[in-house]
Amino acid sequence: MKERPNLLFLMTDEQRYDAAGWVNRQVHTPALDRMAEEAVCFSRAYTTNPSCIPARAAIFTGRYPSQCGVPGFVSSLPKKETTFMKYLQEGGYYTAVIGKQHFWRSEIERGYDYEDIVDEHFPPEIITKELADGEFGLPANKTVSDRVSSYVEFLADSGFTRGSQLFREINSKGIYEFTGEEKYHVDAYIGDRGREWLEKSCPDDRPWFLTLSFPGPHMPFDGIGLPDEEVYGEMELTLPGTELSDLFHKPPHYLDIAKKFGSLDLKNHTSPDGLTPDEIRLMKKAYYANMTLIDRKIGQVIEFLKKKGLYDNTLILFTSDHGDFMGDFGVATKAQYCSEALMRIPFLLKPPFSGFKGRREDSFISSVEIAATCLTAAGIAVPDTMMGRSLTQFYEDGAKEIWPDVYMEARDIRAIRDEHYKLIYYQNRSYGEFYDLQNDPEEKYNLWDDPLLQERKYELMKRLLDRMIDLGEGGKTVWNIGAPVI
Repeated sequence: MKERPNLLFLMTDEQRYDAAGWVNRQVHTPALDRMAEEAVCFSRAYTTNPSCIPARAAIFTGRYPSQCGVPGFVSSLPKKETTFMKYLQEGGYYTAVIGKQHFWRSEIERGYDYEDIVDEHFPPEIITKELADGEFGLPANKTVSDRVSSYVEFLADSGFTRGSQLFREINSKGIYEFTGEEKYHVDAYIGDRGREWLEKSCPDDRPWFLTLSFPGPHMPFDGIGLPDEEVYGEMELTLPGTELSDLFHKPPHYLDIAKKFGSLDLKNHTSPDGLTPDEIRLMKKAYYANMTLIDRKIGQVIEFLKKKGLYDNTLILFTSDHGDFMGDFGVATKAQYCSEALMRIPFLLKPPFSGFKGRREDSFISSVEIAATCLTAAGIAVPDTMMGRSLTQFYEDGAKEIWPDVYMEARDIRAIRDEHYKLIYYQNRSYGEFYDLQNDPEEKYNLWDDPLLQERKYELMKRLLDRMIDLGEGGKTVWNIGAPVI
């Protein structure tokens, strides 16, 4: 019988598609770049949702946010849902997690044998155990020790009682300087804990699954002050080709985020500011330096796997939950938008065997397929309720199931894109978004009302409706025995 592979799921938070070295040479990620040389590098990978909690719920369940009941940030997984980690656990895998999960207030059985969940990116201003009832608190029936992460305890035990002992705010746009020793940064902590688990707790009598999930490079952007900042020196980081005034061509809720970063003249549809070029470059430097720290920690984990002879038989997935505007349109952060900057994510898949020559794959994929991929690799049947396509087919011989488009959600927004166009539909609204991505990859020009493109828009709208019908529970059930086929 073929030995079942170990599964390592590496994840970041709020990392754009182009915030990786194999995509953008201005970003220094040598460890991941080396892994890309022996992995499938997906160039059209998309998240299901532009927000942490629903995007992660879709990953955990293999079901879109609208299917698993987590449409927005303040949502929690219903108890009836089952995670793919639970299926792995029942199938004989030892399952572990270290780092960010964002189950929020879900009481679902998560499916881990070992848990060290750290949802914080930024330590609270007062680091005490009384904070257990705060934003990251768990249900009240848990003990205080259940509600405080190991990272907060580590900081408190090290004498840090205020977050300001480790961070200094540089400006009001979310850029911070990390002033402490590297080991106190949350991403360094997560990486070190991951390697420690592999060294001391990794089972050798059965296959294992480990989620190693970094809270960075999520805002606040705190890479300034890390040793990795030096990599970027005086590098002239590239500026986006968009500005704040471009948001006037989009649905009105885009102006909500615009107001946070600049002044608006709604009457004349002008915007004199937004993030300045210097602010964008400093923000990118902080963001990229944080990503480089994460890459170093991932490199240490990979080197340990190689040293112990575990690397070849380990399937490694690397991705992020969603992206960030990161200066596009003169703004930063993420919100309820299906923009490319938020929805397109980096994605690597390293097969569980040696000798694979890395390659680029342009087929559309979604992060909702991670569940089926892990279960298939583990030799465990994929439940009918999950999105069933496994990405393992992209490193195996044989025919591939190719998607002609990719589907996305953001609460009451639905979106679909194909090789050429992208359509974003708003429930109960007369407006929407429609982009010609071949000629306008930055999504500057909203063509929703363009009279010359209404037929194209209709074609994509029809495909969007088809996808939404397919996602309904029991959608393939026959109408009745002997009923005529439509």
